[in-house]
Amino acid sequence: MPLLAGFLVCGPVWAEDLSESMFLSDQPMVLTASRIQQSPLDTPAPVTVIDREMIRDSGFTEIQDLMRLVPGFQVAEWYGGAPYHGSTIVANHGMGSAFSRTLLVMVDGQSVVDPIKGVVDWEDLPVRVQDIERIEVVRGPNQASYGAGAYNGVINIITRQPGEDSGGLVSVSAGKHGFKDDYARIGHSGESTDWRISASDRYLDSFEQTTDSSYLKNGSRQTFNANVVHRLSSDQEVDANLGLSWGNNDLGSSSDPTDPYHNFNMQTQLFQLAWHANDVAGTETFLRYTHYGHQQQEAYGITVPAPLNTVFSVFDADTSQDGLEFQQTGTYSSVLKGVWGASVLYDQVDASHYFYNMGVVTDTSWQTFGNLDWRFAPDWLLHVGGMLEKRDATDVLFSPRLALNYSISPRHSVRISIGQGYRAPTLLESSSNEEFLYNGTPVQTGYLSALPVQPEKVKFSEIGYVGHFDEIGLQLDGRVYAEHYSDYLNSYGCGTVSCTGIAVNNPFHIAQVFRNGGDTSVYGEELSADWRHPVLGRFVLSYAITTIHAGVFPDAADSRPLANDMVLSAPLHSASLLWSKSLPLGVTASAGYYHVGSMKWLGDGDVQDAYERIDMRLAKRLGGQGSKNEIAVTLQGINGGHSEFRPASVPVRQAFVTLQLGWD
Repeated sequence: MPLLAGFLVCGPVWAEDLSESMFLSDQPMVLTASRIQQSPLDTPAPVTVIDREMIRDSGFTEIQDLMRLVPGFQVAEWYGGAPYHGSTIVANHGMGSAFSRTLLVMVDGQSVVDPIKGVVDWEDLPVRVQDIERIEVVRGPNQASYGAGAYNGVINIITRQPGEDSGGLVSVSAGKHGFKDDYARIGHSGESTDWRISASDRYLDSFEQTTDSSYLKNGSRQTFNANVVHRLSSDQEVDANLGLSWGNNDLGSSSDPTDPYHNFNMQTQLFQLAWHANDVAGTETFLRYTHYGHQQQEAYGITVPAPLNTVFSVFDADTSQDGLEFQQTGTYSSVLKGVWGASVLYDQVDASHYFYNMGVVTDTSWQTFGNLDWRFAPDWLLHVGGMLEKRDATDVLFSPRLALNYSISPRHSVRISIGQGYRAPTLLESSSNEEFLYNGTPVQTGYLSALPVQPEKVKFSEIGYVGHFDEIGLQLDGRVYAEHYSDYLNSYGCGTVSCTGIAVNNPFHIAQVFRNGGDTSVYGEELSADWRHPVLGRFVLSYAITTIHAGVFPDAADSRPLANDMVLSAPLHSASLLWSKSLPLGVTASAGYYHVGSMKWLGDGDVQDAYERIDMRLAKRLGGQGSKNEIAVTLQGINGGHSEFRPASVPVRQAFVTLQLGWD
């Protein structure tokens, strides 16, 4: 509260001398908060925008690392073990685990969340940082706009439009630990058709140190991305986007019998075909078909006690999701605008390890939504929105949101919002029967959906402030919030004759049965600042204070009180600072500082000590003003290594050189 109180007192005083021209100047617009194009001053939810300049200056080559710039977010890489394989984990103010399933991640509005576990395979996304225009991050529940997947936030990765990248570009990077990252794109803007094609190839070792020094985790990924926009007329266009990713990991340990050396292969496909139309009244109609596919091939033997000695595991999975979405946005009067629409999704999963003897598992869901903005007075904006949805594993769910924005002055506003929403069970939670086989016969049960499960529920409230101090080049975004989560869905150990009253094939360890239970409350304060100084450069600051209170939870499988872990699952303090500056002779310098306080990851995680990380990037333009040619040096973790997710899991400290050549 002290952070926000300062904003509310100082904001109007600093803004008294703003002219009308400043108010009418261009402002960055965001789409993800309500599906309506809005100024950040008018959004019903907190939004962080990671722009193209920040992406470049951070030096990050992986999309998930960019989330380190968002207040309240935690990112971890860990070496894992079967069947995790060096997972990347992104969580928003705590409650994160190897299966962090509380965030909706989208590429151009299309979900890339795996329907089996509800997680995102970040390394497998068919999009590279060079393809991204900006990332919009909603830092809290947003089910009113996107449904039960947006339980604790939304990450919308918005790619470059084909017409923005005419000509070609080639980028080659090489560094320590065999790191390489090669990228190329070419595009053209025509009278009626724009197109853009990009491809990449990268390889890296992920970890410098693990609990087991014999553990191996490295991999390669290749991507292909194609975007076409064809204008049918002055008010209609058709867009087609195709993204492909494929590759493999070499992973495992020579000393861990549960995860021997083996190979993991994967493929990912993203496709969407959309039609847009705008009429003279300002109504935009949007119809889109989407397809997401993910396949993995992985099989190896696991050493177990006698008399079986070896259990053969096949983690192969073939997942697809097809969707159809309709949306219409309209300006109904000078003070009223809104959006409404509907969608249907069909999931198919063929994964016999997780769904033994069940064949292809399917799930159908539908959604209908609406958001309305009413400026009932010059300084007041009322937002009313809601989502009605149904999935095979749930009853009909309704997620409403109400927000009120008040303009203190033309460039400063305060937001109050309240709402509630749900997280629907994943297929693993609602339908799993995980079996390990010996000679084709089940001998060991893993995850088991033996009990009926209910959606998790969240109620939230917040007070936010957004201010633009144009005279000094400063933008501020702050908020205080409270979120109350109930019906927490987790897996718990059940014996050979399980707590459900049914027998399980489980001679070696207890099965994991999903059930609801336990409440958690999260309270926090967040601050973002973006300051552009003509001499000192640009400074982008994020800072978060997070406090978690937990009620009574059923005991976890290892008998540790889950409530205690929940309380520790977010750092009390976390911060990032990204600085960049253009220097003489075409040189650009940037540095990133990241601080994460001590915390405890849930599930397979452990205590993570507080750490600080410092990255630096120095680039030299080759040629005159506007040249795309550049050479750059990037150093990551120059102040030393740190652990993530587990104490002895230390991601690679990297140093690499990048040469970029472009032409029109």
